[in-house]
Amino acid sequence: MKRPDRAAYIASMNEPRSFTARQLLFKELFVGTLIYAVVLGFFDDYTSIVEARSFSYVFLAAIVLEVLTCGVFAVKNAIVGSLRHRASRASTVVMALGVWFVMFASKFVFIWAIDVVFGDDVNVNGFFGIFLIALVVTVMHRLADWVFIRLGRP
Repeated sequence: MKRPDRAAYIASMNEPRSFTARQLLFKELFVGTLIYAVVLGFFDDYTSIVEARSFSYVFLAAIVLEVLTCGVFAVKNAIVGSLRHRASRASTVVMALGVWFVMFASKFVFIWAIDVVFGDDVNVNGFFGIFLIALVVTVMHRLADWVFIRLGRP
C-alpha cells in the first residue's frame, strides 16, 4: 500500500477551508467541556464553591454543564431570533427581559441538575457559586474563541 505524499498532505492542511455546522458544534462542546473541567477542577482544589469526590466526577459534571449551557444558549438565541426583527421598543424590552430571565434561571437549573445527577458526589455551593463558575467559563471560552479566530488569520 502506497503512503500518501507528505508534501501534498502538508499543502492540503494549509488550504483555506470552511467548517461545517457539525464540526463547529463538536468544537464548541469539546472545548467547552474541557474548559468546564479545568474551571471546576480549580474551584474544587482552591475554593469551597465546588466539592467533588474525584476528578472523574468533575469531568462528568463538566459534560452535564456544557450540555446545559448549549441548551440555554439555544433558548436565548430562539428568543433573540423571534424578537430581533420587530422594531418596537416593547419587543426590545421583552427580548432583554427574556434573555435576562433565561440566563438567570438557568443557574438554578444547573444547580438542580448537578444535585439530581450526582447527589453528594459533586456539590456546587449556591447561586453565586454557579454564577462565578459560569462567568469564569464564559470568559475562558471567549478567550479560546478569540485565539481560534486569530490563529486562522494569515
